Amino acid sequence: MAGDPANLAPYEQWRTSYSSDGRELAGFWLVPDGAGPFPAVVFNHGSGGLLPLSMPGVRALPELGYAAFLAVRRGHNGEPGTFWEDRVTTAWGSLQMNEQLIAALLDELRDVRAAVGWVAARPEVDPERIALVGSSYGGVLTVLTVLAAAEPGPVRAGVSFAGPSMTWPDAPALQQAKLAAAGAAAIPLYLAQAVDDNSLQPTYAIGAELARQKRPHEVRVYPEGGHGLFGRPDLWRADVAAFLTRWLG
Repeated sequence: MAGDPANLAPYEQWRTSYSSDGRELAGFWLVPDGAGPFPAVVFNHGSGGLLPLSMPGVRALPELGYAAFLAVRRGHNGEPGTFWEDRVTTAWGSLQMNEQLIAALLDELRDVRAAVGWVAARPEVDPERIALVGSSYGGVLTVLTVLAAAEPGPVRAGVSFAGPSMTWPDAPALQQAKLAAAGAAAIPLYLAQAVDDNSLQPTYAIGAELARQKRPHEVRVYPEGGHGLFGRPDLWRADVAAFLTRWLG
């Protein structure tokens, strides 16, 4: 079911909003100390919405010098729109389920792009230094956004935590879409998973295709952290900081 709106309570001090497809959706805007302009990150939350367990990872981003926009997508946390799971009405793993899931993801990608546009227009942001960071279902959206980029835009790098480790085995259409797009990917992508996550298969498969196509990427498998790896910045902080510094400057 859709994430509970009450889960947003820890983030209320940073509340703002952004527009996507005629909907006004919740967003949360964290800015580092200093004058800027700052590099920025759009954070894509997981399938259950923005959750308190993401807070340690969220706080790490401005500590690293990045403005961070936590964009709640349609249907999540009580926001307007149909929750993605309510659109998947057929048996999990069926052809129809694959089609419904892809349709829901493509609609949420519109929210991701709207969030990127909101960030790029902020006066305290350097619009040439924007990255996507996503966890779980949000990692799926991050990878899809990066792999689908046919030409340079505001997004200069992507970091995916634990996505799509839960969906991959039952969604061949998603597998095909990602692997087909990997050959055209020009934006650097960082794939991070913990060894005790649900499945490492998507990270290895996407990483292998990016390597075969000689596309810029890094793959890291961490010794712990499970599916909630993003909430363990003690494990990934230095690696992700180095990756973002390399590609965003």
